[in-house]
Amino acid sequence: MKCLQVKEKETDQWENFYSNVEGFTYEPGFEYVLEVKTEKIENPPMDGSSIKYTLIKQVSKTKK
Repeated sequence: MKCLQVKEKETDQWENFYSNVEGFTYEPGFEYVLEVKTEKIENPPMDGSSIKYTLIKQVSKTKK
């Protein structure tokens, strides 16, 4: 299973992120800084996240 690596603050460690960010399409070879809205999902599926992630703004996109 493919996933993204994320961190909330510059000083945090990278963590695997298996959810989807609605409105965002990852392009390999780039590192992104995103502003994302989180919403709690009422009655989430048993095998799914209890949080919905939605892209508010792509702050930056850097070639790596």
